[in-house]
Amino acid sequence: MSDSGWRLCRLMCAASIGLSAWLAPLPANAQEAGGWRLGVAQVPDTPLPGAKPRTPVRIETLAVQSVQDSAPLQAVALDRALAQLRDGQLDAWVGVAPDDVVLPDGVQRRTLDWSVSPSAMMRTDTDIHDWAALAGRTVCLSADGRFVGELSARFAAIEQVYPSATDALLALRIGQCDAAVLDESFLRQLLAYPEWRKFSAQLAPYRQAGLTQLRRAELPASGRQALAQALNPASLQKAVREQAKTIAFEVYLDQTVPDCH
Repeated sequence: MSDSGWRLCRLMCAASIGLSAWLAPLPANAQEAGGWRLGVAQVPDTPLPGAKPRTPVRIETLAVQSVQDSAPLQAVALDRALAQLRDGQLDAWVGVAPDDVVLPDGVQRRTLDWSVSPSAMMRTDTDIHDWAALAGRTVCLSADGRFVGELSARFAAIEQVYPSATDALLALRIGQCDAAVLDESFLRQLLAYPEWRKFSAQLAPYRQAGLTQLRRAELPASGRQALAQALNPASLQKAVREQAKTIAFEVYLDQTVPDCH
């Protein structure tokens, strides 16, 4: 193997170790040690030993996991999260919540300045110029994303669902689908990298969606401050920049260096 190949393999190992640390659950006694209970709609499965590194596509998962002294994230759907926040079983939840959702007593809402609206990316030579043109065309989606089922129901697109954003984007690059649909803010950051210039054709979101933070009104000031720090626009931008860089690197490794042995 060439020296450059070995360097890429070492980088792959480093990325795998870094991601494992990023997603590793905190000790079981975190709550007793002063941690608190955080929820999001979806939590990635723990990577299997030896599995290729795959970075989650939902930015709230990565951002909330950075909160210090937090217990392991819980996967909680919105309706259950509302009940658990009301009953004190959950301290805070971050995800997409409709504007008209009814909050129980003692639960407060904060709308975050962060778009997770569906946005499409394609090769620059595409003949797809609006969402209706996706009818009968193949669309790469990430299983841990937000849009599985929506593109086929709304535009009659042929959905191809991959385990992660990395796999979906790799499929787009090698021509297995006509478009990929991802969160708007993530896509904007990914397309800032020059290696994605040939895939910079876009469709603007057909609907708007943003992130929302729900929390118990009686959450201690330390918890409120930790959440505010993790979820402010600058912190989210920093997180998505690192996320997009890591996912782009994962795609590069799979496309360029299929085997390090």
